Amino acid sequence: MEFSIHVETGTPGMALGFPAAALRACAGDEVGLLLDGAYRGRVRLRRKRGRVFVSLPTYTLARELDLLDPENGRSILGKSCFILPCYAFGIGTVTFADRAVVGGFSVSGLDDQVQVDCLENGHVLMRGFARRVVDARYRFSLPFPRMLTQDRPAACMFRIAGLPLDGPPLLVTMTMLGVRGHVDPSRAGEVAGWVCDLNAPERRVAVDLVRDGVVVQTVMADRPRADLLAAGIGDGQGGFSFTLPRDGSFSEPTEISVVLSGTALNLVNSPLAVSAPPAVRGVFDRLHGMSAHGWALNLTDPKRPVEVEAVCGERVLARATANLFRGDLLEAGLNDGFCAYKIDLGEQMLDLLGQEIVVRVAGRPGMVLEGAPRIATQNPNLLRYLKPGRGLDPSVLPRLRRALDRRVGALVLSIIMPVHDTPQEWLVRAVESVLAQWCGHWELICVDDRSTAPHVAAVLGAFARRDRRIRVLASQANGGIARATNLGLRAACGDYVTFLDHDDCLEPDAVYHLLKAARDSDADFIYSDEATTDENIDSIAEIKARPAFSYDYYLSHPYFVHMLCIRRRIAYEIGGWDEGMAISADVDFVLRALGRVETIAHVPRVLYRWRTHGGSAGHSRQDAVMQATRGAIQRHLDRHHPGATVSDGAGFNQFRVDWPAARGRILIVIPTKNKADLVRAAIESIERTARGEDYRIVVVDHESTDPEAIGYFASLGGRHVVMPYRGDFNYSRINNQAVRKYGGDAEFVLFLNNDVEATSAGWLDRMRRLANRPEVGVVGALLLYPDRRVQHAGVILGFNGSADHAFKFGDVYGPGDARVLGYNCSLTSVRDFSAVTAACMMMRRAVFEQVGGFDESFKIGFNDTDLCLRVREAGFKVLYDGHTVLYHYESATRSVTKQVMHPEDTRRMLERHAGILRDGDPFYNPNLSVTVQDHVLRDDDGCGRGAVRVVGPTKQLWRNPAIEGRVIP
Repeated sequence: MEFSIHVETGTPGMALGFPAAALRACAGDEVGLLLDGAYRGRVRLRRKRGRVFVSLPTYTLARELDLLDPENGRSILGKSCFILPCYAFGIGTVTFADRAVVGGFSVSGLDDQVQVDCLENGHVLMRGFARRVVDARYRFSLPFPRMLTQDRPAACMFRIAGLPLDGPPLLVTMTMLGVRGHVDPSRAGEVAGWVCDLNAPERRVAVDLVRDGVVVQTVMADRPRADLLAAGIGDGQGGFSFTLPRDGSFSEPTEISVVLSGTALNLVNSPLAVSAPPAVRGVFDRLHGMSAHGWALNLTDPKRPVEVEAVCGERVLARATANLFRGDLLEAGLNDGFCAYKIDLGEQMLDLLGQEIVVRVAGRPGMVLEGAPRIATQNPNLLRYLKPGRGLDPSVLPRLRRALDRRVGALVLSIIMPVHDTPQEWLVRAVESVLAQWCGHWELICVDDRSTAPHVAAVLGAFARRDRRIRVLASQANGGIARATNLGLRAACGDYVTFLDHDDCLEPDAVYHLLKAARDSDADFIYSDEATTDENIDSIAEIKARPAFSYDYYLSHPYFVHMLCIRRRIAYEIGGWDEGMAISADVDFVLRALGRVETIAHVPRVLYRWRTHGGSAGHSRQDAVMQATRGAIQRHLDRHHPGATVSDGAGFNQFRVDWPAARGRILIVIPTKNKADLVRAAIESIERTARGEDYRIVVVDHESTDPEAIGYFASLGGRHVVMPYRGDFNYSRINNQAVRKYGGDAEFVLFLNNDVEATSAGWLDRMRRLANRPEVGVVGALLLYPDRRVQHAGVILGFNGSADHAFKFGDVYGPGDARVLGYNCSLTSVRDFSAVTAACMMMRRAVFEQVGGFDESFKIGFNDTDLCLRVREAGFKVLYDGHTVLYHYESATRSVTKQVMHPEDTRRMLERHAGILRDGDPFYNPNLSVTVQDHVLRDDDGCGRGAVRVVGPTKQLWRNPAIEGRVIP
């Protein structure tokens, strides 16, 4: 194709002119430009004197050109035109000098600066610009970017203005550079390496640490290195090291370069990504229960919590955030005490026994916390249950039996065991567990419920012949477990009766502890702790450690199944088990028994081993269990609490009881100092979630100084009451004065912190319904931190030396926002505690006044705990309600170090309530840990030493003798 070159004076670049006929196919003013097969966009056509001109770009060279129709993308010219000669391009000499590639070339029609690329193996090694020297001549100098190794020279090819050049490569060697150097593999917080001047090995060389083009540090490479000396590199004195600053600027992986000082010459392995870990201190204190415990603190940024992980071998087991509170860390001055962690290992802990567990900073294999590794071991208090006969020397058993028989007096326990087609091994084990009892005051009544397996009758008959205390009754038809149990009840002769499933077994001290509790307490009803297993009854899966009897807890979650023991007379009077119930008859039996018994005792010892397996009715028929148990609870409520209703709760075997509606004004007392934002959120949340309720809010203003708070409190005048308070902070006095001044027409009082927020409707009415019951003195709620972990779910007396919140920092919601049930479903139940927090606590005003209100000698701390304990001493219940959920931004207005520690209040509480602290919280099982983590089996020698706890439930039931039951026929 014919074309001409056209250069316009004063304008960079050039244009190609084509005959107009050649571009006749293009009717428009633009065409597509294709240079060396690469599309460069559209260019405008200029028509002049029968020719059409196309301007060429001034930044690139090309060998060939084609023009495309912008409508269809087809070539207008028919074929490409070879245009390279138009540029008059010529390459000069390219050499290496002063650690740079230098050279020149000539070219027409381009800008004053032209891009030059130096390529190695097709990749850009250097990039820079050639500058016009004169007319069409250009010169360039490209500093070499990196040092070389002895065995790998660089073969450099070139590309000028986008045009790859042919010809042999320029070889650059380490010797030509005159220097060699290397950066070592990255280590946390440090960048090290070496450098050597090949022309003067004794001369020391400086190196720069560069980040984002800025020199961060410069050091002299003058440190001795044995590896350099051994390799004969210089005199072995070329080492260097940079310490990364721990100011957070390198907390994340960051790309840096290490270059010869004052140049852009990178050492081998530069650039590279480095990071300076936070200055973390931490300790792996212990494995406790199924969790790893300790603390970790970022000393550079203490308010940024450290993520930690537990590791076994190469496997990360679980992670946690070190942001929990521990008093000892506060006393040590570590981040106000908020740097502890608890890593939940869960059931996998059983698979880790005997293996080493390490805790480290998450994702940092080299940052292992002090105290690691620790060996995962079985809790010694579980191990003793795994020893046959508890490891007791058989030779001492006769003497032990005589001693225990004397201690229980004349009492006898009847053990009733319905049997139906039990596997032979399981049946033998069940009966042998009775024969192995250390106390001999028992009889075993085996009721064969028309078994079809031939070994059942043979096994039972053999045992009956072996010991006269074993009796076998044969049912004429398979009538089910309730009917079989009643057959045994009719035949029983003991003072008390208990029940043994045919596939379970008793611990050897079971009979003794039940009868000893009966003799010492004269209780009508007794229950104990138990161990659950899988099909292998010698493998303990879990210890069910229960509190003293809690009526509301049993209605929410029938929390004890085994082992229960009742006076035989009462079992007769209530008609035994309901033979019309194929399932949950045991729960129905207990609920009917509660209408007759005067006292209930809890033996805080594992006396029963429950074999759980797929054939267990409670595990294979959950829907039927829920329906039957719900019906039993509703019938009980109809008998004793007309108007109360039951519905399904948060999980299996959990129920929600709604009590009859209560009337009466609620006085809501909110103390504060400043913090208008918190008070506004609290009040607006009440207004939003308690519409239509009869309440009066009293904001007690303790000398607020913030103008915003003062203005907001003034704006409340038409809706709520603002009560000024002067003087030193005294939480007890503040609340007492508010109740005395504004509670005269209120039936109920709700004490509420200024940093509590309600989110769900109905909570206020629910608390009032619970508080309205005559036997209830105090009602508390489930309070959450902003991250939806537990802030309060009841108070445990004696935990960590004084008292603390149960389940603190535990999860409340799981996957899909399903409620986490907590230990033995405590989190989602209504249950007794010894105390609850006054951050959200409701009482009847009459009860508050009866006990004298808050004790004003408790100015800051434990005033709520003291009040609850005095309410319990007055004969009332203290309830935690797991269905009432609010958020609590704990102590947002008071200094942690000055007001939350309250040593004087702690001392006073320990002195006043020394008895319960010594004897143990009745609603916290003494076999559970009282340090570090609550509701896990303790691992010291305190297990099995708790005293029997006795509760008199007579005030909890409204009795209707006419419908309470019948005497067993």
